[in-house]
Amino acid sequence: MNRARIERLLLATTATSLVVLVPWFVSCAASDSSPGSSPDGSDTTIGETGADADAGAANDAASEAGCDASDDACVSTVISCSNADWCPEDTGVSTNVALTSVWGSGPKDVWASGSAGTLAHYDGTAWVITPTKPAVQNTFQAVWGSGPNDVWAVSMTDVIFHSTGFANGTAKWEMVTAATPSGRDFTRVATALWGTGPDDVRIGARAYAQQDPETTEYVLYNQFTKTTAEDGGLAWTEERGDGTVHAFWGSSANDFWYVADNSPKNGWQRGLTMHATRGAKGLQWQNVDSQSSFTLEGIWGSSANDVWAVGDKGTLRHFTGGARWDIVESVTNMPLHAVWGTAANDIWAVGEAGTILHFDGTEWKPSTAAFKLGNKPNLLSVWGSSANDVWIVGDSVALHYTGPKGDATK
Repeated sequence: MNRARIERLLLATTATSLVVLVPWFVSCAASDSSPGSSPDGSDTTIGETGADADAGAANDAASEAGCDASDDACVSTVISCSNADWCPEDTGVSTNVALTSVWGSGPKDVWASGSAGTLAHYDGTAWVITPTKPAVQNTFQAVWGSGPNDVWAVSMTDVIFHSTGFANGTAKWEMVTAATPSGRDFTRVATALWGTGPDDVRIGARAYAQQDPETTEYVLYNQFTKTTAEDGGLAWTEERGDGTVHAFWGSSANDFWYVADNSPKNGWQRGLTMHATRGAKGLQWQNVDSQSSFTLEGIWGSSANDVWAVGDKGTLRHFTGGARWDIVESVTNMPLHAVWGTAANDIWAVGEAGTILHFDGTEWKPSTAAFKLGNKPNLLSVWGSSANDVWIVGDSVALHYTGPKGDATK
């Protein structure tokens, strides 16, 4: 289930509705059949041997698991964690829950958000589910923090939670002031979350029209930034923008991007990329041609002139400066939902049907994971504390990468 699907579910429910997702795996077992024999004990049947036997066993296992062994999205032969690049970790989260976002301040402080009001923490040893106050059943679309003691999670523009961090085996999550348009009584799915510090927090949403009090013209807004109210409390300021924001990334508070779907306004702008820079006149936005007619969902860069965007149909785009993004040939046609890395030569992209790609500075290559038998899960977010400590989360799964393991095909 991708973010667009989750957003449609949320828009069709109330702010406290439960989003239930179908588990991506079931247990299975292969069955064997014994060959017949003649009265003298000699084998009288023509059985499958070698590759044919292996294929038959794989087909049997896949059939039991409810998928087609010939489908790339089906796991018919399990790779062990000792050989796979990525290994599933037990989070204690229900198999009915999709984990939508992962972020951390370090290897012993990792957060994952998800459906059914899920906010889970990893302390370097184990995952613990933490409660919110009040308890909600919303899908948290994103989790992010400026540090271990300043963590945010968002679901809707009126369902925003803040925590001062994990301590003594748990965390306190408290709902904060809603980000709602001035003079308007409506809410939006909070689709993205990003910032550069405790006083620079930005929430992305679906664009809405608001009348400018000075010009009386209607303009579009799709972001809210953290500010301070007159009484000293928390407040949110509307920011102009087109489309539904899918992700933010920036090299600093003065140089950042968002990717968005602006097709409701302009049908060709599913892959809208907007670049913000701050100058003498304040924050200035520029539409940089992504050369993509497909939706872009993830963005990350190693520097201001080395930025990657990923999206539908395996779309890969690379910005190295200039007037537009470069088209990069992909090794998959699966939708990609997120991208993250540690350096220009160490980048991960994840997406539908267990798709995991790695970029080594020269080319993108598929990566392996020790998935269970059955349909591979959709992967929605990736983050790490270092090159050898990276997490991926998605439908009922959290995967951990702890470094290369050599031959991952055995």
